[in-house]
Order: sequence, then C-alpha cells, then structure tokens
Amino acid sequence: MYICNCNPFTDKDLDRALSDDAVLKTPSNVYKACSGGEVPCCGTCICEIKERVGKHLNKALLAVAE
Repeated sequence: MYICNCNPFTDKDLDRALSDDAVLKTPSNVYKACSGGEVPCCGTCICEIKERVGKHLNKALLAVAE
C-alpha cells in the first residue's frame, strides 16, 4: 500500500526504515529515509508516518521493560 503519493513509497518501505538501526526514529527522518531524502509535499501521509513511528517506539520501550 502506498503511504506517500507525492514522493512514492509504500508501507514496506516504511517498515524497512523503522527496522533500520541507522535511521533516527522521528517522522522527519523516517520520511527522508523512505523518500530518498525528499521532504513532504502535501503532508497527507504524515499522520500515518507519525502513528507508525509511535507504535514502533512503544513496541521498543515495551521490549526494553521486559
């Protein structure tokens, strides 16, 4: 599924960026990792990216707490 249509990338690209240890887990850095360094154009994808980054960080915190 496409997450961004302006600088096309998919949910799989987003998952790869979130699992890449070299990518700082902020919406901006994840977007740049997925889009080849581009910045958002229309911004409609930002909510989805923020949500997925948040879920990823929460999951990581839970793993550390265990």
